[in-house]
Amino acid sequence: TWNFLCLEAELPRPNSYRRSNLGEMPVVVTRDKDGALHAFENRCAHRGSLLVLDEIGEASDIICVYHNWSYDLCGTLTGVAFCKGVGGKGGMPADARPDAYPPRKLRVATIAGLVFGTLSADTDPLEQYLGLEIVTRIRRVMRAPAKLLGGYSQMLPSNWKLYMENVKDSYHASLLHTFFTTFQMNRLSQKGALVISDSGGNHVSYSVAADDAGKDYAGMRAAQENFS
Repeated sequence: TWNFLCLEAELPRPNSYRRSNLGEMPVVVTRDKDGALHAFENRCAHRGSLLVLDEIGEASDIICVYHNWSYDLCGTLTGVAFCKGVGGKGGMPADARPDAYPPRKLRVATIAGLVFGTLSADTDPLEQYLGLEIVTRIRRVMRAPAKLLGGYSQMLPSNWKLYMENVKDSYHASLLHTFFTTFQMNRLSQKGALVISDSGGNHVSYSVAADDAGKDYAGMRAAQENFS
């Protein structure tokens, strides 16, 4: 599957990086010196230590703090400390190939400033995977370039129900989130729908805004949209 990793706006300049996750696998998303995006497992090939500790930052290369193995921003191993030993003693055997076991690299694709990654070379192209109706709504909501104002994170002990009962359930929206009704953003009397991709794996929910007379605005402007 394709997994959302971060916003392109979180990597505003060359030689920048952002931590993320693909399921339980820690990931580094980078923008190299030429501006190209990459993503790879955030673990050193040597002992599995985390390579990047800061949430976001800038660097021309990435060095593991444990044994100083170094990587470029594509996730390719570029240096091993004391590979040839010291003073002609020690070091790795001549046939050692530590570069043959790099961190796992992700296939990366973007849409409207959103960065996605997958470990599979066989996954359908991103827009095909999401489906036309999903892509159309993503492009509408993200039609202006995203600007990063700040960020925070919350760690919530949960299971699959947190996702299923919130993102995929529109019944609770105007009942639990009262600001929707306070500001007339969402009411059960509005027209709306859940659009599900042909694969069943992606969906978008929307509500159609209405004027004071109860008539839909031209263009069916969505008051609320959720993507998965």
